Amino acid sequence: MYFREYTQTRFLIIDSNIKLRMIMEEYLKSYGAWFIDFAADGVDAVEKCKNGVFDVVLCDYNLGPKNGQQVLEELRHKKYLKHASLFVMMSADTTKDMVLGAIEYQPDAYISKPITRDSLKQRLDSLLIDSEALYEIKYSMDCDEVDEAIYLCEQKIRKRSKYASWCHKTKASLFLQTERFKEAKDVYNEVLQTRPLLWAKIGLAKVAIEEKQYTTAEPILEGIIEHNPLCLIAYDLLADIQIKTKRKKAAQETLFEAVARSPRAIQRHIKLGELCIENQDYEIATEAFRNATEHGEQSIYQNANNYLNFARCLNETSVALTPPLRDSRSEEALGAIGTAQERFGEEEAVNFQSNMIKARIHKTCERTEQAEQALTEAQDVYLMIAAELPPEMAMEYAQTLFNLDKENDAEMVLNHLSALHSNNAEVMHKIDALRDEPVSWQNRTKAAELNKAGIQHVEAGNHREAIAVFRDALTYSPKHPALNLNMTQVLLKLIPTEQNNNGSIKLCQQCLANASHIKSDHKQFKRYEFLKAKLAKLVAKTS
Repeated sequence: MYFREYTQTRFLIIDSNIKLRMIMEEYLKSYGAWFIDFAADGVDAVEKCKNGVFDVVLCDYNLGPKNGQQVLEELRHKKYLKHASLFVMMSADTTKDMVLGAIEYQPDAYISKPITRDSLKQRLDSLLIDSEALYEIKYSMDCDEVDEAIYLCEQKIRKRSKYASWCHKTKASLFLQTERFKEAKDVYNEVLQTRPLLWAKIGLAKVAIEEKQYTTAEPILEGIIEHNPLCLIAYDLLADIQIKTKRKKAAQETLFEAVARSPRAIQRHIKLGELCIENQDYEIATEAFRNATEHGEQSIYQNANNYLNFARCLNETSVALTPPLRDSRSEEALGAIGTAQERFGEEEAVNFQSNMIKARIHKTCERTEQAEQALTEAQDVYLMIAAELPPEMAMEYAQTLFNLDKENDAEMVLNHLSALHSNNAEVMHKIDALRDEPVSWQNRTKAAELNKAGIQHVEAGNHREAIAVFRDALTYSPKHPALNLNMTQVLLKLIPTEQNNNGSIKLCQQCLANASHIKSDHKQFKRYEFLKAKLAKLVAKTS
């Protein structure tokens, strides 16, 4: 077997410490290497890999703002690192969080510092021998010659090469990549008949997910997590299944457990945060986006939405706080928005969302003038891009208008959105839901709690107490149909027993007016019509 000598190997050393770069250079030269380049930080490292091909990248983890993990994830994302190249992570930090975070992006090797001349030589010798033995396969993958790579893997497997396990794994992965699911499944099953290898179990679960056989994949993944709790991809795949099978709370719990085990994976924090927003769990969403913005400061996956979602969640969770805590969270939210605008402000959609969230933050803090100014700036952008806005963004704008007591403007936005998406049942349902409760998460949660307490009073026959609770609930969510109809229904029971029922009748009429926005396909519409007719009869009888 031909072994590529060090003289023919191109090295890139990435380390912020010039003395350590010089020591590593001296080591490599003593092995016979002569093609050696350097990068002092993560940004320079990515640029070097973009403009040149290296056989071995030796990268320190602690590089400053952009760490070694973020360098590796960006090189993989942008495909600047070839399959035939080796990426070796080096670090003096051996904490579990760091090691797990780095290993998730699959470097070819991880070396703990301090590094001696002999230990590095021994490790590199082994890596280069393996790399040379598999070079043709990796080169075919770099050239997107998938069938050729599969054929070369099969050759080594037939010859019972010591790399047979790697070839099985690569072959199955290529089948999966090209959607040849049966062939991939056959490879994974063949491997599992001889050894219960973790990667084969994960592969089998991936195939089952692609074939929508979720009941097959789920127990595989649960078994992996039970016996290998640090296999983090199993959590991701299990959460995907739970989302696809409409168990979003369970998916949230799965991802929460994963980020607790490996807190530096920004994509997982983003996914958890987005899922928590869907589940209206803004407290956990706040922490997820806080971690995403902090750990992902120099990540290729950092984007404006992470900062904006962080600001949204901070505002949602600040509504019910005391003024000092509320103002502190609001300032933090405005800081996140400022970062988003500074880095991504050339995008109109970013400025539009930024000003919407600012308006709600200032409203929460009772800063009327600043709220109006931010809303005006959002409105200027809306008029230019209204037809191009995604429905969710237009609905957020409508909710902002509702929050700032501009109900007519909000209704105009929703009417325009309804006209654009009249054939989209999901969008129309969300529009109806927004009309029902155009209030903050904190207010919705409080109203729901009070509504439940009011219903319990009704069931116990405590009608006066129920009315007091429903009246309190309506201060938090004045347009909610079920809440208004609950109040109306209890009042209609009491009106015949009251000597002076004018106040109760007016309150019924107000509640019905609050719910009058619902349409014939709304689940509360028949009840609304029934109570409206019943009130009309009572009024006619008493007049």
